[in-house]
Parts: sequence; C-alpha cells; structure tokens
Amino acid sequence: MRQIKLCQPLLLLPVLAVTMCPVDRSLCRAQSVSPSAGSIPSSARQAKQLLDDALAAFERGDTASARDSFEKVLSLNPDEVTAHTYLGIIADRAGDLKEAERHFSAAAKAEPRRASARNNYGAILLRTGRLTLASAEFEASLKIDRDQPNALVNLAQIRFASGTPADLRVSAELFTRAQAIKPDVEIARALTVISLRLQDYPAAANNYRDYSARVAGESGTSAHTAAARAELGSALFEAGLLREAEAELVAAIKIEPSDQGSVVRLARVYLAARDLPAAGRTLELAVARGMDAAPVYALLAEVYERSGHPENAIPAMRLAIQRDPHSEKYRFDYAILLTNANAPTAAVIRLEEALQSFPKSSRLWFALGFAYFKLDKDEESSRALKRVIDLDPQFAPALAYLGLIRAKGGAYVEAVSLYENALRVDPKLAVVHHLIADALLKQVDADVARIETHLRRAAELDPTFTPARLSLGKLFMRSQRWTQAAAELEQVIKLDPTVAEAYYQLGRAYGRLKRTADAQAAMSTFKRLSDTQKERDEKELREVVKRLSEVRF
Repeated sequence: MRQIKLCQPLLLLPVLAVTMCPVDRSLCRAQSVSPSAGSIPSSARQAKQLLDDALAAFERGDTASARDSFEKVLSLNPDEVTAHTYLGIIADRAGDLKEAERHFSAAAKAEPRRASARNNYGAILLRTGRLTLASAEFEASLKIDRDQPNALVNLAQIRFASGTPADLRVSAELFTRAQAIKPDVEIARALTVISLRLQDYPAAANNYRDYSARVAGESGTSAHTAAARAELGSALFEAGLLREAEAELVAAIKIEPSDQGSVVRLARVYLAARDLPAAGRTLELAVARGMDAAPVYALLAEVYERSGHPENAIPAMRLAIQRDPHSEKYRFDYAILLTNANAPTAAVIRLEEALQSFPKSSRLWFALGFAYFKLDKDEESSRALKRVIDLDPQFAPALAYLGLIRAKGGAYVEAVSLYENALRVDPKLAVVHHLIADALLKQVDADVARIETHLRRAAELDPTFTPARLSLGKLFMRSQRWTQAAAELEQVIKLDPTVAEAYYQLGRAYGRLKRTADAQAAMSTFKRLSDTQKERDEKELREVVKRLSEVRF
C-alpha cells in the first residue's frame, strides 16, 4: 500500500482563512499476488503493469498518460481502488468535481472498510457543499481509524460551520485530537477562534500562545497571510485580549504595511489600552508611509483630541473630510470636536454647510443644537434639538439637552420629564441619571430616596463619573450617614484629587466620625483648593455636557 497527500482547501471557516490538507490518498496495488509469475492470470498481470505505469507517470507529472493508464486499469478491474483514487485526484486538480466525486464514491463503495477511501469521499462531498453526507463519511472513516488527523480536521470544520455552542465544543474536541496526533499551526489557530466564539477567553489566550509559538517557527502557511492575521487580530480585540490582538495586527502590518484596516484596528487596540502615544505613532507612521486615507486621519484626530491637543486634531479631521467629503459621520465628529475645543461658532458655520448636503441628518442637527448650547443660545439650541426629535424620536442625548435647557431656566419638573424620556430610550446613560438627581434636589420637598436611586445608578453605570459620586456623598451627609458619605467622598478624591468640595464634605464626615486628624487634613486641603472651586464648578458642568456629546450613535 502506498499513500500520498494532496493539499486542498478546507471549507473556509468564519475568521479562519485557512488552507490545509484534508484528504489521505491511500493507494494500494491491484491485488495481492504470489511471487510465481506463472500463477498470475494474464489480465491481473496486465492490470498490475498498467497500474505501475500509471503511478510512475503521475509521480513524474505526466497527468495525461497517468489518466489513460488508470482508465485502462479500470477497464480490466472496475473496482480497483487505487485507480479510482488517483483519477479522483486528477479530476479534482482539474476542477471537475463531479468526475472526482464519481471516482471517490466508487473507491468508497469498493472498499467501505478503508478509512482513507471514506475520508476522500467525504472531502469531495464537503467541497461540493453536502455537509450532512460529508459528515457521515468522516464519522465512518474515524470509526475505522480514529487517529486520522485529516478526517478529524474535516469533521471539525463541519461542526464549526454549524456555529452552535454544542457543535463548537465538538469541533474543539476534534481539533484537539488532530493536534495531538499531528501538531499544526492552522489547528492551533482554529482552536483559538473556537475559544473566542465560545467566549472562553482564558482558553482563547492559552490557545493563542500555542498558535503564536507555532506560527513563529513556520513559514508558508495560510496563517501567515496579512488577511488571516488581521482577521484574528480583530477577533481578539473584540474579545478584549488586547496584547494578543496587538501581536497579530503588528504582524499583519509587517506583512502588508499598506493595509489600512489593520493600521486603524491596531490604533484602536492601543486606544483601548489607554496607550495614546502608541496609537498616535501607529497612525503617524502610516501617514509617513503614504497612507493618505480618511479613516486614518479621523482616528488620528480622535487620538490628538484625547491627548489634549485639539490644535492637531482639528486639521487632522479636516483632512479626513477632504478625503471623504460624503461622510456624514466625519462632519458630525468635526463639529463636536470644534465645539469641545471652544470653537462652537466655527462648528455652527461648518454644520450649516453640512446640513445643505444632509438636511435630514439627526446627528448633524444634534451637533448644531450642542454648538448653540455652548454659545448660550438656548432658543436656537432648542429649535435644532426639536428638529432632531422630529427626525428621530429615539435620540436620547437630544432629549437630555432639551432637559438641560429647561433646567437652566428653572423648569425642573419639565427637565426631569425630558430626562426620563431620554432614559426610556437608553437606560444606561449615567449622566442622565445624575441630571435627574440634580434637578430633583433643586425642587421643594425633594424625594431623597428617588434621588439616591438615580445617583447610585449613575455611579454603577459609570464608576469614574465624579459629579455623580460627589452628589451621592453629599446626599449621604444630608441624611447623616457619615460612614457611607466618607466612603463615597474618598472615591471621588481617588478619582480626582482636585475636587475641593469633596475634601470639605469629607472633612465634615470625618469630624462626625471622630477622626479628628483626618478631618483636619481634609479641611487643610480644601482651603488650599478652595480658590479654584468656581473653576471646578464650571469644569463639572463641562464634564456633564461633554459626556452627553460623546454618546456614540
């Protein structure tokens, strides 16, 4: 018996762009014969010679002669498995899947207990999309010989394609068995992807380490393509495995430096890791290499803004719009950037231009309302925000800004109603819970329990939102819950050591708790910071406004 392996594409799995060798080409001689040539029937001797000639021709690359000889073998012995197998391979290579299937089917019928014949037939069924039939052939093949890596991988692919959690787990078990028999970088990659699909992120990290080690030591596999590494990097990023995502995307860019998608994704990985310098370097180097693309400039603008350099962010955003003038999103982002950079007048000008092209854009009308709000033009702001609601009644931030405008005018009941409408649309807006509490506190006979519920919810949704935590601490002080007040105010200071009022309230809480030294220290810090309290109050309002403007649509 002789065997060869012919590499052919596996069924391509989502995320996995892999090419592996799914079939074992088990080749056998025509039949067992005794050493005595005189005892061999002439037809058997002729078939044996033809088969030898066919194999030799195939191995030297003379496909036409090989096909002719194999077909002559079948004319003498229609059930000759070796001839059917090789003719199936030749047809497969020529793209004639129907002919390939005919030969592989004949081989499997001639010797149903031959594992490789069942696997080959399953592989051609898989390639022609008949997964149920293919699965049955692979299962039959594995019952005959359970340690076939190719049959294991093929069946694993089919189970993966189903996508159900149960089938994904079966797929992982099959891939793991194949990996134990014949370790392979593609299988390690498949196991990583399955772990990601199952949201088993510790397992994904472990499988990725195995994949990474193998891919570093191999070359020429499909796992090394820029597209494959970029796809895996993107999946790892979505799973929150930032170091692993970084490694894959860096590798993808090394293979293909002009891959804009990988550059942008890598920068987003760094942003998620709060590594603004690395995000900036990634994008700036891409621009220096000649990557003159709108998504790169737009993300670079975001990096510059987040790093406190609006003077760099604004020209970068202008470049993004120049490269893609039909992007409504870029026009919106540019307007928000200008407004947050204390240039709301410029934002109004640009938005009026943009609205000529996108007159029914709720986002652009919202940005206009936001810019007018920053200019203290409440009437113009209200008009723009009402236009937003006309276009999209579910636009929660517009409802919240209308509430802010009403609260500025002392109409707290109306403001609370608008805030509550915003929360009905999006219950996870932490800042709106805080705004409701703030408006309720300014009303006569404030409902303390209701206020506390909203402030707790705001702190729960966004633990870094200091205005909500400060208000909650003050509410605890008001109800004489000194221990709870101290704990909440300590969190405020931990998040932002410059909040003067937090030290004042904390000093009072410590006093009530008989912590005299701590109270004196807190009050001392308050006195040092109190001169900046007015500026702090303005900063708190800016923080509320900014968080509302940053809600992504």
